[in-house]
Amino acid sequence: CRYGAGLMAVDRSFIGYSLPDYEFEVSRERVERFASAIGVDRSRVDPDVAPLTFMKVIEGENDSSRRILDALGVELKRVMHAEQSFDYLEPIRIGERLSVRRSVTDIYDKKNGAMEFIVIEAAMQRQDGRLVGRSRQLVLVRNPQGGATQ
Repeated sequence: CRYGAGLMAVDRSFIGYSLPDYEFEVSRERVERFASAIGVDRSRVDPDVAPLTFMKVIEGENDSSRRILDALGVELKRVMHAEQSFDYLEPIRIGERLSVRRSVTDIYDKKNGAMEFIVIEAAMQRQDGRLVGRSRQLVLVRNPQGGATQ
């Protein structure tokens, strides 16, 4: 259904959509660069373990969030990153290769369609299949004209 000015509601049929799984190598260089950017003193922590929030780097590899939004037909100018959460199940170690799956798990609206929310979840697992972590990203899509829900 239309939200005025040519804006369309996010298609709910994309619930369940997944990007193809991708591999991520946890390199020392990327972990050190990330740790420096967030102000982690690496001399005070296990040097072979990535900071907890490094999962944000892993889930965002290859512009995966943007690729999902492109697949859903959502314009970036209407998007705001609204929320992020992580489940830390095991330490992520330098040198590991992780398999990552990112999926749209829900799409819903509020305020009579003026705001739509896309829930994107990621699962990160080791090559032996053990899950090391999960993330949940909530993306807000603004529809300034509002409108009826789909």
